[in-house]
Amino acid sequence: MKNTLKGCAVAAAMLGAGSVSAGGLWLNEYGDFAGGRAAAGASAGTDEAMTIAYNPASLSRLQGSQLFVSGGAYIGTLKFDTKYSNPRNGYNDGDDAGKVAPAAAMAYVNDLGSDKWSAGVFLGGLSGSGMNYSDDWVGRYQATNVSLMLMALAPSVSYQVTDKLSVGVTAQAIYADLTLEMALPRLDPNLPDGKGKLDGDDVKPGFNLGAMYELSPRTRFGVFYQSHVDIEFDGDLKGSIPLVNIDPGSSLGRDVSTDTKMDFAQYARFSVHQQMSDRWSVDFTVGWDDWSSLGNVLVSTQDGAAGIPTQWKDTYHYAWGAQYKLNEDWDLTGGVAYDSSPVDSEDRNAQLPVDRQIRYASGARYKVRDGLTVGGYLMYMDLGKARITGTRFGGDYKANDVLQIAVNANWSF
Repeated sequence: MKNTLKGCAVAAAMLGAGSVSAGGLWLNEYGDFAGGRAAAGASAGTDEAMTIAYNPASLSRLQGSQLFVSGGAYIGTLKFDTKYSNPRNGYNDGDDAGKVAPAAAMAYVNDLGSDKWSAGVFLGGLSGSGMNYSDDWVGRYQATNVSLMLMALAPSVSYQVTDKLSVGVTAQAIYADLTLEMALPRLDPNLPDGKGKLDGDDVKPGFNLGAMYELSPRTRFGVFYQSHVDIEFDGDLKGSIPLVNIDPGSSLGRDVSTDTKMDFAQYARFSVHQQMSDRWSVDFTVGWDDWSSLGNVLVSTQDGAAGIPTQWKDTYHYAWGAQYKLNEDWDLTGGVAYDSSPVDSEDRNAQLPVDRQIRYASGARYKVRDGLTVGGYLMYMDLGKARITGTRFGGDYKANDVLQIAVNANWSF
């Protein structure tokens, strides 16, 4: 019985953990003014300290010292529509599984009093997801609750090679935390479901590289590379399964230590910034994410290990935006971004139902005084229908979106 419990828990954890990682994807915006145009053109440099997150080479554009802080929230809506199922899984759609999650980031940069060198540090989130389904919903054997977070502390340095070309490098200390809860299939269909929980965390290094080329005062190009990160969620796998029908409160429990190994994919971005006039500028970004390299997700305990193929594929990123200077105090911006889907419907599951993504953003910035600006933006993220066509149940999401609200401040001194 104990071996059966362990096997059920490990299998459920494996099925969930892979899509949490690969479907989570990397964040593209960090609460700054560029986020108000869906980060279009950001790898070609911005005029705030948060430029460090988009391309360390762009630090060479900033003079003196700058400090940036942002805060906000992600408000998710996630409603599944069951198309087919079976009596064991049931037909409950799961209510609204969306969550409200806080967001924050900070950055500090300094030109070091040098014509060539600049340095800075970034602290903030790199990836995350969260959802909370009802306990009796049709996909409960994949997940009832998911929480994933990646944060980084990342010092950077840039060097201006020529008047036009700059390069930069960032070293990252990345903290990852995962919690996944699911129902465990009961041995007797007349008994209630068991419960399983996988939680773990890890700290791993990463890095990114960047280059920026200023063709003219009006035209800039930037390229940015983020390394892949091998995460091992070292934690506990806990499970319980009811034993007998006559006593619904009795159960068999088992806690085992576990390592869940998965890769966060390397990716690259290329951006262009073009100043059209004294008031207008346009920005464009194209990118690639190497999610096909994820391979098998490995879950291991002291009693053994097993893997499951994820069937992920590479994704492609496009963003276009514009910025308008209304007057000496106000700047306005807006943009749209598109990311292709990392997974087909037959391989998708409910831990993170990401399909293609379309993000619409609009923001503003106000100059309070010399050396201080404040701003914010709204972003609507359409995550698609995320159709699931599994062997035991299927359907799509009649609501699958996130609203991001961000406010920020940037000091120059």
